[in-house]
Amino acid sequence: MTARRMLVVGAHSADFVWRAAGAVAKHTAAGGEAIVLALSYGERGESGELWKDPNQTVENVKRLRHAEA
Repeated sequence: MTARRMLVVGAHSADFVWRAAGAVAKHTAAGGEAIVLALSYGERGESGELWKDPNQTVENVKRLRHAEA
């Protein structure tokens, strides 16, 4: 039998942690595979702390959020 797969789709790279972490943990603990698809880096709405730096750029925020993901 092949392993079952789960696709988790979220708007931003960290969204799945708050909304689906339990389901992902239970699924993978049972031998399943989970793939997380983030539709954006959340460079505007989810990255408020990063924008406190007046020299911040969109490109840098995306780079940092990519590393976090």
